[in-house]
Amino acid sequence: MVGKFLGCWLAVGVALGVFYLFFVVITGSREGGWPLLNYLQAFWLQWAMAAIVIALVLFGSVVFTSPAENVSICILAVLGILLVGGHLNQVALQQAEPMRTLVYTVYFLIPHLEWFDTRDFVIYNWALVPWVDCLLATLYAMVYTAFFLFAAWLVFRRKRLTL
Repeated sequence: MVGKFLGCWLAVGVALGVFYLFFVVITGSREGGWPLLNYLQAFWLQWAMAAIVIALVLFGSVVFTSPAENVSICILAVLGILLVGGHLNQVALQQAEPMRTLVYTVYFLIPHLEWFDTRDFVIYNWALVPWVDCLLATLYAMVYTAFFLFAAWLVFRRKRLTL
């Protein structure tokens, strides 16, 4: 499980690195500025977010029966988290009590992938994200990645291997 994860995560890191290299050259040549630390933070946080998504997909690969099912459910889950996940606490405030508790529970259990989105910092040349926050986001990503990989390992070791 860890080997598959590392292979996918490193491949994503290389692809993301090539994208950021291209992005830095293009934007730096057009704007005349080179805020390399902003790009480095954005790269790192997106790569950390990718670790969570890859671990989630690996978990789905041992839970769901077909690859199409895994892809569909993981895409819907990631898009749902990115688009709605950060607003669930506000939605919970407007609900009646049994539903309020349920929505809050979902809000606190899902991995908040939107915390890793630093596009506005890069695009609008805002100040750097504090390094302590980057460290905390990295630890957060490590915990969720480890959780999904451990869950995938638990499910995989109970499966019968058939040829």
